Amino acid sequence: MANADEEYLRGVRCEEALRPAKALEHYQRALALRLDHAPSHNNIGAIRQQWGELDAAAAAYRRAIEANSQFGVAWYNLGNCLREDNRAEEAIPCYRRALALMPPDDEARLNLANALKDLRRFDEALAVLDEISDSSPHHANGQLNRSMVYLLRGQLGPGWDHYEGRLRLDSNPRPIPAPRWSGAPLAGRSILLLSEQGIGDQVMFASCLPELLKEAGAGFVECDPRLVPLFARSFPRARAIESPVDRGALPPHEQCDVVDYLGTLPRFLRRRIEDFPQTAGYLRPDPNLVAKWRSSLGQSGGALNVGISWQGGKDAETRRRRSIPLEVWEPIFRVPGVQVLNIQYGWAAAEAVQVHERFGIRMDDGSDCDALHDLDDFAAKLAALDLVVSVDNSTAHLAAAVGTPVWTLLPFAPDWRWMLDDESTPWYPTMRLLRCGAADAWREVLERAARLLAAAARSRDFQIRAA
Repeated sequence: MANADEEYLRGVRCEEALRPAKALEHYQRALALRLDHAPSHNNIGAIRQQWGELDAAAAAYRRAIEANSQFGVAWYNLGNCLREDNRAEEAIPCYRRALALMPPDDEARLNLANALKDLRRFDEALAVLDEISDSSPHHANGQLNRSMVYLLRGQLGPGWDHYEGRLRLDSNPRPIPAPRWSGAPLAGRSILLLSEQGIGDQVMFASCLPELLKEAGAGFVECDPRLVPLFARSFPRARAIESPVDRGALPPHEQCDVVDYLGTLPRFLRRRIEDFPQTAGYLRPDPNLVAKWRSSLGQSGGALNVGISWQGGKDAETRRRRSIPLEVWEPIFRVPGVQVLNIQYGWAAAEAVQVHERFGIRMDDGSDCDALHDLDDFAAKLAALDLVVSVDNSTAHLAAAVGTPVWTLLPFAPDWRWMLDDESTPWYPTMRLLRCGAADAWREVLERAARLLAAAARSRDFQIRAA
């Protein structure tokens, strides 16, 4: 007859074979044999967390700790689970307990620092990051996390300097065909710019290109293939190249004097708030497509055409933090004189049918535009809207970059680029930031946005002002 340890090991082997449901059965059998089997409780928590069942996961981790209060890994996992659930205040003592019980663990320090940053306890976060030694394999991550703190606080110079730590996280960096740019005037030299991040980052950092390319010779800008038409039209002094760049697409060495990354440009060009230009709409959508969309949207009978996007984030934790359940948007749907349009990309766009079922208000399904793959057409549609109201995602970046008024809805712990407290952002002159005053206080934000929208519908004024 199997004992608890044997059932636990069978569960571990099932997890290694990528069979979590079967592993869960073995862990539950182990607990039937011995209720205080802490490793089984812990691993059940990990599976539940992977499945997005955060309450069940936290309960399992707590049972592991009840069975063995010295189980450092369970304390660490509980901290991660609580932070993913936007409960940073509760996560912090879990991380501290884990660090007291386990050998020095820089990964736990990183997560503790992140939780402290989420609560705006910045000096404490930096002190924890100071404990990560230069020789640690997590040092580059610590440097990047340090940059997040500085950038959030508006300390742009040291923030961008530490932001270079991201480049050390690539375990297989690409060879580059020329020296990196030092920030010195290009004075006619050619430059190749590599992109190493997502659509939103590429769009945001591209705001540096007009200034940079004015004094360059030839310019070559790597970007997501979906951005190539938009970048080619917007930056005629540069050649837009699809990423990832293959060797055949790279300019010959003699045509490329220096190389750098799009994400490094602010280190030289945006070290102070005063360095940001107040030029709206640096990306140029196709004018024919914009005219098409304006003609289509002009059939709204004089109502404001307002696009909404309610989900964002690549990983589960970021989606949990940034996204807003569609039912919370009801105040927006009720504003008179407004036609609400679905500009949510990806699978979540199908949720639009819930608006009609729940509120009796029709909202399109967004199928008239492929917002995920045809970004040239999507940018034109965004440019034709009167207003975009969006969570923090690539749609907000793209809409603001083409000059459309955008209201971006931010969690209490925002991404580094939005800094703190202000309703304006130096990145986009046409963007207004509406911030949560506490974790998950989305209803208050949407109610305020609805009041502002009602006033805008009457006045046709989207300017950034205190309200």
